[in-house]
Amino acid sequence: MYEGPDSPVTLTFWNGFTGTDGEVLVDIVNTYNETNGKNITIEMDIMPWATFYEKLPPAIATKTAPDFVLMPTSRLRMYGNQSLASMADYFDYAGSNFGDYQEGVLDSFMLDGEYYSVPMQIISHYLFWDKDLFEANGLDPETPPATMQEVAEMAEKLTDKSKNQYGFAMDFEGTNLLYQYMMFAFGDGFFDEENVAITLDTEDNLKAMTFAQDMWNAGVSPADIDDTVLCSGQVGMFINGSWMINGLRNAGRNFGVTAVPAAEGEEAKALCVPVGFEIPITTSEENKLAAYDFIRYWNSTEVCKKWTQKNGVPPYLISVAEDEEIKNDPVVQALVPSLSYAYPQYQKITVGATITDDYMRPMAGEIQNGADVKATLEKYQEMAAKFLEENK
Repeated sequence: MYEGPDSPVTLTFWNGFTGTDGEVLVDIVNTYNETNGKNITIEMDIMPWATFYEKLPPAIATKTAPDFVLMPTSRLRMYGNQSLASMADYFDYAGSNFGDYQEGVLDSFMLDGEYYSVPMQIISHYLFWDKDLFEANGLDPETPPATMQEVAEMAEKLTDKSKNQYGFAMDFEGTNLLYQYMMFAFGDGFFDEENVAITLDTEDNLKAMTFAQDMWNAGVSPADIDDTVLCSGQVGMFINGSWMINGLRNAGRNFGVTAVPAAEGEEAKALCVPVGFEIPITTSEENKLAAYDFIRYWNSTEVCKKWTQKNGVPPYLISVAEDEEIKNDPVVQALVPSLSYAYPQYQKITVGATITDDYMRPMAGEIQNGADVKATLEKYQEMAAKFLEENK
């Protein structure tokens, strides 16, 4: 059993949890600092993810990196064993309870058969709807849209520009969620995980992005979208991650959440985003063991249950999933089913973030601004496929 360092240790910890879920993370870190009894203090630095990804590589190169970080596992291959320390020995320490993880969970935290990450959360993306706006506009507040076509129909009913009220938030360039899930809804997607290929210029994607462009042109979305707008009661529906739940609760919204629906006749598809703790290779052995202590604390039933309840994050520990309060929590239970078919993105390549940022988002932005959908998909198919071939 790890007893703690011989003398007081202060660990530095970086992550990008700038949303309301970050407030819960701060509370958990503060509680650990006050109660661990092992002379371990964590100094956490929360920054936008873009800043995090910009700062971390040079910090590792100059040996000024934090002791541990949080990152989506889609980034593991980008850093690899030249930048990250193996965490294979994490499960050798008492209290880490290898057997409490649900089947298949730990697979996403491995790189070439070895652990370079340990779970912090596994999230997906969902359709949120404002029950009060539904009721005020003649829609059943307990019945979300069952198809993407119903999303469009309901969005028009919910839109009243005289009240600055919109039916469906459509953020084309801010995140990859809208166009990704539109493509999913119509049966495709822009990236073939199994064959490692760009798949933009398909008939299904043409239908999806034409549908999205038509919705945008119908004026059902506000032009400027951020978390404040989504939590304000100004928007009837939106697609986003489970991290929005705490913010909606704090804002006092009467909301519902469900899996993102498919188009008529299609099966639902979804991404999951495993986020884990990683330790830069520059971290000393003593500080690595101290970081393990906090990670074990995080992966306790008590703390994971708190994170699940506060943020509505689907549980990955068996002990949390089987907890009676969790089993009777309607919000958490609404998030669980889609994880049965969701899959992580960019597991086999190092340039996934570049594909999203430099090709997919500009593609979506051009379509939003009225570009010919077919020609735009073909243009970015050629550019992105060439980039991927040169950088596999």
